[in-house]
Amino acid sequence: MSRLPASLDAPPSGRARPIWFDAAAYGQAKLLGGGPLQWRSPAELTAFFGKTQAMFGSDAILVDIADVFAQRAASDQALRASMAARSRPGYALRTLLGDEQARASAAEAVRALAATSGAVPLVLAVPAPGRWLVSAAKLAGPDPGPADAGQAETAAIYTADFLRTFAGTGIDGLLIDEGPVAADELVHPDAYRPVLNLADHYEWPVLVQANGAAAWPHGPVPGVALWLGRAGPGQPSGRWGLVAGPGFWEGTEPPPAEADLVFAAVPAPADPEAVMKRVRALA
Repeated sequence: MSRLPASLDAPPSGRARPIWFDAAAYGQAKLLGGGPLQWRSPAELTAFFGKTQAMFGSDAILVDIADVFAQRAASDQALRASMAARSRPGYALRTLLGDEQARASAAEAVRALAATSGAVPLVLAVPAPGRWLVSAAKLAGPDPGPADAGQAETAAIYTADFLRTFAGTGIDGLLIDEGPVAADELVHPDAYRPVLNLADHYEWPVLVQANGAAAWPHGPVPGVALWLGRAGPGQPSGRWGLVAGPGFWEGTEPPPAEADLVFAAVPAPADPEAVMKRVRALA
């Protein structure tokens, strides 16, 4: 059973409401000297996440699984050539997500992190299917431009097939990251129905993060439990969270009391003393 729903009401950190710290980039800068995460070494990976969790006490451990595949493609010219073998939209993503070496590394990494996360939910973060289609195409060749709804739906089929890899690994939820796309350019989440249906089958609550839009820009979406945006929704639509901006770290923009969750990416170049002072103030 997923630990995520209960953690939203009673955060593991003991805070009044949950704060999810996205600390991977900060940890890479401060703990790894800017080097990559060691996805193929579960011991090193769990040690890294253990250290960042000790620093921030995040109410969820976020695992950006796309990084596994980006590293794999960057290191293997033959894989990139295979991704570029067909020009049709989605072929590069289909080929990338079908890579058995990357799949095995991702599943092993997630199992190790789930086994060491304790009471803290483990959330798998993936790019929105259309974004992943475009980034995979860029790894294989020229920028194809933004994905349309049809391409996003095709990408969602490939993404859903890939996500079956994590059945039984112990994840507690799925975060679909739309990136900085503006509200009027967002693909409607119904295009991601294959992913939403799969998540429902495995009882993984789904959250959508859209840094460039307010929460719930399309209104309620069946299969989406919570929406993270740069501001609250214009009308009641469901539980929502705030994607914190620079003012959060400066202490000048406190999150609104109505937000059910705060998502705070820790700036990689930030001063550690200032960062930890802010974290302690949130306890």
